[in-house]
Amino acid sequence: MATVYFGRLVGAVGFSRSVAIKQLHPQFARSPEFVAQFLDEAQLTARIRHPNVVSVLDVVAREGELFVIMEFVEGEPLSRLVRFAREPMPIPIASAILIQVLLGLHAAHEATTENGEPLEIVHRDVSPQNMLVGVDGSSHILDFGVAKAASRVHTTENGQIKGKLSYMAPEQLRGADLDRRVDVFAAGIVLWELLTGQRLFARNDPGATVAAVLNGEIKPPSQFRPEISSPLDALVLRSLAACVDDRFASAREMAIALEACAPPASSLKVGAWVESVAGDSLRERAQRLREAEESTGINAVVDLEGLQKRLADARISAPPRDSDGRIPLGDKRFSPLPLGEGTTQPARQSNWVRREQRSPWIQRGAIAGAALVVLVLFGLLLHKSAAPAATAASLPSSEAPASATPIANAAQAPAATAMVEASDLPTEPEVPSASTAAAATPRAHKKSAAKHASANCVPPYVLDEQGRKRFKPECF
Repeated sequence: MATVYFGRLVGAVGFSRSVAIKQLHPQFARSPEFVAQFLDEAQLTARIRHPNVVSVLDVVAREGELFVIMEFVEGEPLSRLVRFAREPMPIPIASAILIQVLLGLHAAHEATTENGEPLEIVHRDVSPQNMLVGVDGSSHILDFGVAKAASRVHTTENGQIKGKLSYMAPEQLRGADLDRRVDVFAAGIVLWELLTGQRLFARNDPGATVAAVLNGEIKPPSQFRPEISSPLDALVLRSLAACVDDRFASAREMAIALEACAPPASSLKVGAWVESVAGDSLRERAQRLREAEESTGINAVVDLEGLQKRLADARISAPPRDSDGRIPLGDKRFSPLPLGEGTTQPARQSNWVRREQRSPWIQRGAIAGAALVVLVLFGLLLHKSAAPAATAASLPSSEAPASATPIANAAQAPAATAMVEASDLPTEPEVPSASTAAAATPRAHKKSAAKHASANCVPPYVLDEQGRKRFKPECF
């Protein structure tokens, strides 16, 4: 149906990456049936998200041509690797490759629509030609062109059989209803051939191939390779059971069993094996890829000024906020999280909202504490400044300096000291004791005491409407 090319995906800011471009042949591009099948393949593959499935990046239609942009895998198809090796594959290598392919198939079988409805994908063409093994040791399944799916626009007409005859299950050849166990059967054929180095059902003509599949005469792999264990023999024969119910229920179940009876090789060993059997082909393709990268990478010019302008034009304004500073989202309100702590979990968002609601009380407590510290310092300063005056008042009149004349009443004091708020004084003002005052000026003390008693100076302050202390000037 198509030809696969190298490609370079080049962005507006100089970004580029290597891709594979699958182009539908012109004669098929004019057929509505093939176009629908081609587009269905892209849409189905886009719904499968798994590292062992070659992903589809985009679909391009231009001037009557169709292109599918796919992930580029640096490696070789499994069919070419088998042909290059010319001998049975090491058992751990075969196990590693098939396990990853089976996991990719399971992801396809479990794929769903955007609404979560099962797609019920059946690949129907599982074969070495549709498996890629990378130089990094990873394996991938690709080409869902003939896959069956519940929501597929293009459907197979009655009487048509799609896939490769030598990798079909008996029910597929009979035209019966198919499920994911068809792909399990095909994977069993691939595993049998990797272990034995021979073809299982392929014959010289299609009729003989169909007869071999329907007859179901399958020999255990250990007859061709004695080092194969009995559990591995049993696994292969179970995957190739003619009765659907006798096979593994899923590709994942088969992968788990294969890992248990044939421990897989590491990715490093698989990659080294790929390079050992296909080194020349890989080096030739790598050289062609470098040439393609150089032709696009060197000539790529980045218009920084234009990029900055586009970014400025596309800048998104900040979302509106309510009176509490939170962003309304439907019937809920979320406070913006600081950079680096963003999360989509409602629990963390609600905790941030609660911290935001407590912040005004924290701020008020901090302000009150700072004010208290200032008041204590202010009181200490007042106490130090009042100490010399108290010392001078305690001296005998003959020794007191001339400048230490006490203020007789509040009328002689500056206007600024006539009214003092309680919040400005840490404690009540110190009043000289009766004995000290008598030693200095006995008459003044008697007059002052009488005056204080007449003025009701106990206590020496009153409370105003706001509850603040207002000291009585006549009491000082």
